Amino acid sequence: MKILVLFLLTVCGTCAFAQSFFGVNAGINVANQRQHINWSNGDVNTYFFQNSVRPTFGLFYQYGFNEKMGLRLNVQYMGLGYKNESLYSLYVGSYVIHKLDIDYLTLPLTFHYSVNKHLSLNAGPYLSFTLGGTQINNEPITETYHHNDHGFSFGGEHDLYKNFALGINYFIGTMNIWLHDSDANGTTKYTNRALQFAVIYKFKKKTN
Repeated sequence: MKILVLFLLTVCGTCAFAQSFFGVNAGINVANQRQHINWSNGDVNTYFFQNSVRPTFGLFYQYGFNEKMGLRLNVQYMGLGYKNESLYSLYVGSYVIHKLDIDYLTLPLTFHYSVNKHLSLNAGPYLSFTLGGTQINNEPITETYHHNDHGFSFGGEHDLYKNFALGINYFIGTMNIWLHDSDANGTTKYTNRALQFAVIYKFKKKTN
């Protein structure tokens, strides 16, 4: 965290000498979780739950090394989670859908490369912190999941009109966010996944 703050202060102090700018973004995450189980008998199973659509929004600062390359620090709310279809319920008379929402404050640090005037590609790591308020099984979410998450993202960005752009990114969690990850039956790993669609506005002067 201290490294990210120092980075932001450094690039802000040098923004007059590079093509740098601030921006905001808002959109949706098509979120999911990957469950990977190593059973004690040696079997291995991997499952994905059903997608859940959650909101996302944030702000960022991009430091430009030159016209082609830049480094962007994001501060973003990320709504993640999944939906899970349970067994048939005689009481309800249909299959029951359970929905889990997890709210994160996420700090992605991404390297951006401009392919042409309108299209850029990006990739980099991220660090997330669980926000309070969410519950699962009538307990705080942090009784079941870790307080934080980390991973990496990659994607692209296309300038649309004036300072507006459309961003599409895929987030892959690399940390096992499941607290109760081991028992007599084996080990279980849960990791976050999200396909993000966002509208971006960049506070910078229009260039020809």
